[in-house]
Amino acid sequence: MPLLDRRAFLVGLGAGTGLALARGLGTRGLRAPSPGDFDATLRALGASLSPLQRSRIVLPADHPSRQIDNTIAVLDRPHLGTLLSPAQRALAEQLYTGMLSERGRQAFAGTIAVEGRLDGCVLAIYGEPERGAAHAQVVISGGHLLLRGGARAMGAAFGGGVAYGHQVGNQRWRVAGNSFAYHGDAANRVFAALAPAERAQAVLPAPPHELVLQVQGPDGRFPGVRIGALAEPAQEEAARLLDAVFSCHPEAERAEAYSCLDANGGPSALHLSFYESHGFYEDMRSFASLDPGERARRGDPYWQVWRLEGPGAVLHFQGHPHVHAYVQVLRDPARANLGESLGRVTASVEGEAMRGLLEAALRRETGESLAFHGADVPGRFCPGEVTTGLAYALDPYCNRVAVMTIAGRAMAPALRERLAATGAVIEPGTRYRVATTEWYATREDLVGSPDEVATAATFLRDALVEHLRAGGLAVERGAVA
Repeated sequence: MPLLDRRAFLVGLGAGTGLALARGLGTRGLRAPSPGDFDATLRALGASLSPLQRSRIVLPADHPSRQIDNTIAVLDRPHLGTLLSPAQRALAEQLYTGMLSERGRQAFAGTIAVEGRLDGCVLAIYGEPERGAAHAQVVISGGHLLLRGGARAMGAAFGGGVAYGHQVGNQRWRVAGNSFAYHGDAANRVFAALAPAERAQAVLPAPPHELVLQVQGPDGRFPGVRIGALAEPAQEEAARLLDAVFSCHPEAERAEAYSCLDANGGPSALHLSFYESHGFYEDMRSFASLDPGERARRGDPYWQVWRLEGPGAVLHFQGHPHVHAYVQVLRDPARANLGESLGRVTASVEGEAMRGLLEAALRRETGESLAFHGADVPGRFCPGEVTTGLAYALDPYCNRVAVMTIAGRAMAPALRERLAATGAVIEPGTRYRVATTEWYATREDLVGSPDEVATAATFLRDALVEHLRAGGLAVERGAVA
C-alpha cells in the first residue's frame, strides 16, 4: 500500500478544516509555567480553553480514538496553528518537549521541520486537564508524529502506543539522513552478532502490515528468534537496540517501559524478525530478489524493516521507503483495549479473517451484496475483549464508507478476483454496486475505473462497531460470523 500517497490524500482532504478559532480568546495574560513542569503546564492550558476550543480538544478519558497508534488523522480537528492563541501554542510546545528526552528532541527536530512544525499537528486531551497529568493524557499527532504525555492508558509505557517517522532518505540504502536511522543501525548490529542458526530463525519472507500493533499475551504467536535464546554477545546488542529506541523518551518513561517488559518475561521474551523483502544492498537490490549464490557473494544486506514482538510489546520499524516507527509496550495485555465492550474472541482474528469481517461490516452498512477491502489489513483482534477502541484502531485513516458503481470489464484483477472468491459471478457487460471505502475507490490498481462513487458520512470504524454490536463476531470461535 502506498502510504505516502495515502498521507497526501488525507492531508488534502483536511487542508480546509482549519479555523481561526484562537482570535479574541482573552488569553493575553496567560503565563507559561516553568519549563519541565508538565503537570502545571497541562493545568494552565486546560484552564485557558474557551468552550469552543474545549469542544474540539477535550474528550472522555476512555474515548476509543485514544487507542489509535497511527501518525496521521487520529482526529479530524483544526491544527494547533489555527486552534490555539500564541500563548496557548507556547504551552502546547512545552507539553511536546516534556514528552521527549534531549535525545528525542534532537531526533524529532527533523520530523517537525519536514512536517510543518507543531502548527501543523493536531492536539487532543483525554480526561480532565484542569486536574493535571494524573487525570488527563495529552496526544499530539501529525504526519509522522504521535506522542503522548500525562495519564497512562492501560498501564502502558509512554502513555500508550507512540509512533513517529521522518520523510528523508526515500528509497535510499540505510535511509541516509533520516533522523531515526540510528534505530536501524542498532538492529543491524544485532543481526551481525547472530550465529547462522539464529539468523535462519530471524529472517522471514515479508513483514506484516506496519499497523498490526495490537499486543498479544503470553500465549501469543511470536515469529522470529527469541532474544533469550541468543548467545551473550547478541543479547547485549539487543539490549543496546532497546536502549536506542527508548532513548527518545524521558528517563521515567524509559524505566516504566522496562518495568512493563519485566512484567511479561523481560527483554528475553521478545522475538526479533528481519524480512527478506526489505533487506537491501547498496544498489537497492533486495535480498529476496537474489539467488543463493549472489546472496553469498554479496554478504549481509542492510535490513531496513524489522520487528520486536513478545508478550505485551510490539516495536515495528519500517525503514522503507523512509522511516515509520511504532512502539507499544504494556504491563497487562489483558487490559489493552479502551471503550465499550463489543464481545470477546478466543483466537486471533487477523489477515483474511479480518478482511472478511471488514467487508461484512461494509455490506451491513450499505445494504449492498458485494464489498471490497484490500488485502493489507491494519490491525487484528487478539484473544480477549473486543472494544470500540480496537475498532477505531482498525480504521486509523478515518476512511469513509463508499459505494462504487463499476462495470465488470472495468474492474481491476484484484477486485474481480476478490468478488469471485466470495461467490460472485462477474460479467464484463454488467454494472455492479460494490461497497468499499473512499480510499479504495481511488485505487485504480486495486479496483479499476468506477463509473460513479457515492461517499457516505459514515466512517469504516463506525460501520465495524455497528456490525459487531449486531452480532457480527462469532464469539465462541473467535472468528467472523
